[in-house]
Amino acid sequence: MKAVVKYGKGKGLVEVRDVPEPKPKDDEVLIEVKAVSVCGSDLHIFHDSHPYWPPVVLGHEFAGVIVETGKAVTDWKIGDRIVSETRTGACGACYTCRSGFPQLCEHKRAYGIGINGAYAKYVAGPAALLHRLPEEIPFEVGALIEPVAICVTAILERCRLQAGDAVVVTGPGPIGLISLAICKAAGTRLAGIVGRDADAGVRFDKALELGADFVVSTDKADPVRKVLEATDGVGADLLIETSGSAKAIQQAFDMVRRLGGICAIGVSGKPEVPIPYDRGIFKALRYDFCFSSSWTAWERAIGMIASGSLQAEKLITHRLPLEDWEEAFQLLQDLKAAKVILVP
Repeated sequence: MKAVVKYGKGKGLVEVRDVPEPKPKDDEVLIEVKAVSVCGSDLHIFHDSHPYWPPVVLGHEFAGVIVETGKAVTDWKIGDRIVSETRTGACGACYTCRSGFPQLCEHKRAYGIGINGAYAKYVAGPAALLHRLPEEIPFEVGALIEPVAICVTAILERCRLQAGDAVVVTGPGPIGLISLAICKAAGTRLAGIVGRDADAGVRFDKALELGADFVVSTDKADPVRKVLEATDGVGADLLIETSGSAKAIQQAFDMVRRLGGICAIGVSGKPEVPIPYDRGIFKALRYDFCFSSSWTAWERAIGMIASGSLQAEKLITHRLPLEDWEEAFQLLQDLKAAKVILVP
């Protein structure tokens, strides 16, 4: 089968190759991929700024149909519509796994990063990681459930966003826009987004479509002043940092109120980022580093999308055949897209 493969360590080194079709193990299923979404981490892998184990077929945000089941699989059948968590390789025996957080296991090797992923016609993986995809959710939207689950884990479960909160999201990329949509669905009284002039157009327009109360470009205005004006000088209850930008990370400490919180989701790609530590101490801020997604967040994400409370389809700006993966990457790098769906 044709697959998009990261075939070595270093920048680039990605191409379409002929690879063998996967064979499911006894506790696995074989999935026909109906749609796969391009993630920012795929771009980081392309640029050699994210952990990965080549050669590996890229892609971990996907939806599909089961076409074969392993001998030990009893709860799933051929034809079932599914999405899958990405915590493949979690050991199940370490302190982290036994504490109920296998998605953070140091032995985890996610689809498209440590084991072959979904930039292909077929992908094989553990049946234990599957979630049922309701008929009312199209496959293309189903491919967005993984990043939605990440944001649900961070914002609703870990940082405990409350209805009526004032929220600021830094970075109007895909994760930032998903975060904004979740905040609006959760009943925030104010939700703004901070970006750059380069985000004007598709991304700022999409933010407004999703219900942003304001958007601000740091190239034209001081985001700290804008946030304070919008909150009567108090500051945001919660700031969701999705950009990984050192400047945004530092300014976050001035945009949140005293006793407020910072929800860190964005990857900086740098070994260190300086922060105004004492500022955080004197304001008694809560700073939560967030990574990956819980089982419960997947179920909540599916429920929110199926009910219509989270209109994830609005996040999709482009649909392309799998062989046009380079165009998809370029659209995202040029900030001309929100979510791009590839169809094998």
